[in-house]
Parts: sequence; C-alpha cells; structure tokens
Amino acid sequence: MGPVVNPSPGQRWTFADYAALAVLVAAAGVLFFSGLSWRSLWGSEGRWAVIAREMMLSGNYFLPTINGVVYFDKPLLSYWAIVPFSLFSGVTEMSARIPNVLAGMGTVAIVFAIGRGLFGLTPGLYAGLVLLTTAMFGFWSRTASAEILNVLAIWSMLWVLQGRGPGRPFHRYLFFYLIAAVSSFCKGPLAPAVAVAAVIAVNCVEMVWDIRQDGFGRTRRKVTEHFDWILSQKGILAAVCGLALFALLLFLPVIMTGSREAVELMWRENVVRFLEPFDHVEPFYIYFKHIPVFLIPWTFLGIGALIHMKRWGGGPERRWLATVTIAIFLFFTLSGSRRSYYILPLIPAFALIIGRSLAGFLERERENGSPAMKTALVVTAFIPVIAGVALVAGYFGFEAYRHFSEVIAGPVIVAAGVAALFFIVRRMFVPGSTLLVLLFFGILLWTFTAGTLIGERGRGLKPFAHQVASRIEEVSRESVAMYGVGNSSFLFYLDRKSPLRALSDLREVCSFAGGSGRHLVTEEAFIWGIEKECGPRAFERVLSESPGGGKKRRNDLVLLVAPKGP
Repeated sequence: MGPVVNPSPGQRWTFADYAALAVLVAAAGVLFFSGLSWRSLWGSEGRWAVIAREMMLSGNYFLPTINGVVYFDKPLLSYWAIVPFSLFSGVTEMSARIPNVLAGMGTVAIVFAIGRGLFGLTPGLYAGLVLLTTAMFGFWSRTASAEILNVLAIWSMLWVLQGRGPGRPFHRYLFFYLIAAVSSFCKGPLAPAVAVAAVIAVNCVEMVWDIRQDGFGRTRRKVTEHFDWILSQKGILAAVCGLALFALLLFLPVIMTGSREAVELMWRENVVRFLEPFDHVEPFYIYFKHIPVFLIPWTFLGIGALIHMKRWGGGPERRWLATVTIAIFLFFTLSGSRRSYYILPLIPAFALIIGRSLAGFLERERENGSPAMKTALVVTAFIPVIAGVALVAGYFGFEAYRHFSEVIAGPVIVAAGVAALFFIVRRMFVPGSTLLVLLFFGILLWTFTAGTLIGERGRGLKPFAHQVASRIEEVSRESVAMYGVGNSSFLFYLDRKSPLRALSDLREVCSFAGGSGRHLVTEEAFIWGIEKECGPRAFERVLSESPGGGKKRRNDLVLLVAPKGP
C-alpha cells in the first residue's frame, strides 16, 4: 500500500511526493464529481442555489434574497463562490456544489501536506486516502453549503503555521491572516476562531514543554518564538493586512446596500450564538455520539489508532497533532450551539492520526505488534462484506429500490471483502489494507452514482415543482401564491423569474381563495387548518409531492386550486 520511498519529514519535496499528491487529488476528483448532478437538492442546499440565482438575475451581489426577500443568514462569499461556475449554464445542482467539491479536494491535499510534513510521505498518503474515503466527508464535499469551505480554511491556516516560527518567511504569516479574513465571510469568523484556538493551544503546550526541559530561563524569548505569528514584526504587519481585508469585506455590503444587516449577522451568528445559543442546543456530550458516525467506515480503525498513539514515541509531531485534535474538539464542545456536522473540521485530524498509526503499524518493527490496530483492521474488514450482502439483499428484498448494479457490485464487494479479511487475519496487512481502501472507494463511488439514482426514486419534490411550473406558466402573477412553504429547493426548481407571492396567515389564504382559478402551494401540515378556516370547498387538491397514494408527510408540498364559479 505504501510507496518504497519515504522521505523524512521536512525534506524538500521529491517526485514521489508530487506523484502521491496527484494521485490523491485525482482520486478525490473522481469520487466527488461522479454523479454530482444526479441528486436533486436537499435540505439547505436550496438556499445557496436560490440566492446565487437571484443574485445573477438581479445583478445585486451584495443583497442575498430568497423569493425576493432579503436573507442574511450566512455571509456572502459562499454564495459568490457559486457564480463563476454558473456563468454559462445558470445555477444548477452541479454548479452549486462545485465550490465544496474543490474545497474537499483541497482539504485532501492539505491533509497530505501536513501528514508528510509531520511524519513523512507514507503517513501523509494514508491520511489522504482515509480522508477521501470517509463517507461523511465525501457526502459534505458534494453538498452545496459552507461547511467544507470552512474545513479547508481551518486546515489551511494550520498548515501555513505548521512548525516553529522565527525563521518563517513573511508570506506564511500573510497567508495565515488573509485566509482568516476571507474565510470569515464563508460561514462567519468560525474558521479563524477554531484555527487560532488550535494554534494558541499548540504554542502553550510547547511553551510548557520547553519550560519542563530548560526551566524558566529566557522565558520572554520563548514566548516571542512560540507566538511569533502575533508578536513579531512580520506577524503584526501580516495581521494588519488581514484586518484591513476583513474590514473591507465586512463594510463593503454596508456601503453598497446602505444596510447594516451583514454586520449584525456577523455578530449574532458567531458571537451571540457561541456564548448564548438561541438554536441547535444539544447536550455537551453529543459529539461523542456524532464522531463515530462521521468517521464511518474508519470508526474502529480510528479507535485503534488513538490507542496506538502511545507507540509513536515522543516528539513535537505527536504533541502538535494531539493538541490540535483536542483543541478543535473542545472548541465545538464548549460552544452552546451544537449540530452534528459542526464537528466536520475534526475529521482531518482523525485521518492524520489513522494515517500515522497505520503507517507505523505496517512499516515499523517496534509498532507492528499492536493488538489494537490488528483488531481494528479485522473489524473494519467486515464492513465491506456486510455492505456487499446488503446490496444483494436490497435487490431481492426491496423491489422499489432494485437496480441491476446491486447484483453486480454486491458479490464483487463481498468477495473482495473476504479476501481483505483473509489477508489481515494471516498478517498480510499491506495487501489487506490496500484492498480495504479500494473497497471503500468503490462503495462510495457506487453510492454517489447508482445509489443516488436509486434514492431519487423516492423523492418527488423536483418533478412536483416542474409540474407546478407547467400548470402556472400561463397563470397571472396575482393568481399564484404560497402559504407556509419554507422549502428553497422548491423555489429553485420552480424557476420563476419573479418572486412568488407569499401569504402570511389564514385570513389572507381565505381572501385569496375568493378568486376562481387561484393556485396555492402549501404543505400537507396546513391543509387541515385551511379547510377549517376557509371551508372544505375553498380549494381543490390538484397535485401532491407524494402522488399515487404514497405515504404523506407533514412537509410534503401540495398544489391547491380555487374552483371556478358556476
């Protein structure tokens, strides 16, 4: 699995390094781009797609709107990132997701560079392979949002300041602060806050280590050396440049629109939410539940790798990685606002830990006797076997989700999984581990292509929106409205050039029903209230997101039409 050449950390990059990087980036590109447009928008993806489209239609790139209503929920750059990929074909599912795909590929490259810088070529390569085959990282790298842009920014900042600093060139400090400034306008100042917290934690740990080794002599000089990124002349100058760019990006929307909403958003969404969360409140221990899920299929190997860290030996490399991992975890745990995907920046840290532990287990004599790593590899090898059996069972047991690829891929995955398990049990760890990586890559590739097509069979929003668009094409603007619809993806697929009228309460709905031929889009959850308030004959159900007698969900959309008079 590992290349023969394994240069020491810190050496100049060789052809082997660049070749490994090219393989990782190419593999990530194949995996993340495959079937990218086959899945219809889901969840909050619609917001990014609609806002980018309305920016392009209006020509106003400083005032994000959804259905013509100002929507300052996130800073502007994550919306702007979609625009260059939409110039020729308009905003599509693919163009809305491309920024995150590129960010995912960039994060894989950064993780390789960090792993190589800390431990050498082979651990860096393993870390990159683990990261790109981690299911949730791949999923979010193919999702229109600001999440992976945030992850890329955090790890880029950590990479730029990797290693001790008085000898760093000025451009490293400058890149650190410029990345901090720009990333503040993707998802707010979260990325620089996390990166700075991790850097401070590393500096403090190294300070304590130096004091333990050398005593308190020359403490002032040690502080300056460790915190050079903010205390040296180069660091201060770079920080001023970063602050200038931050101020420009912060106040430019205010200057262009005359509205202070962008500044208020920055304060509310990042400072207030961290200290006094007003939503997404979960228990402080919730990330202990989410992390194992977000590491699938490498969860068990992640546990084994953590146990194996004690065999690495001492050194600043292990301290750096352990400190960064703990700092990121504590940052999100101490925040009162918690959601599962907030922990995404921790996945690259675990990929680095797994990559280093796996490389040591496979290639270093004093580490290859680790029972934790062997047990973790054996358990991990069962995952593709189970996945292959599930594919075959799905083909024969669930007719609605039957696809010919299941009976082709399933047996192949089972056979390859059994082979990987055989190799690992027989202590042939290198071919066994190589086969596992290839299997997980193949399973994800199937999931993002054929699996996506299968999953789309049960989703009716896109065809429903297209049917609605066809029915209301010749209807006047005043005769079409929506009530209680919060689904931005519906607005995206409706693809109207002008905003759709939004009714605010049932009184308006009943008044709207007074005109014959009026079309109203609403959710199943509001049907009972409309019928009670306006009468059972005020509207007729014409279209539903769950047609054919399928099970109705509360948030399924429905098209109602006011009957024409006699």
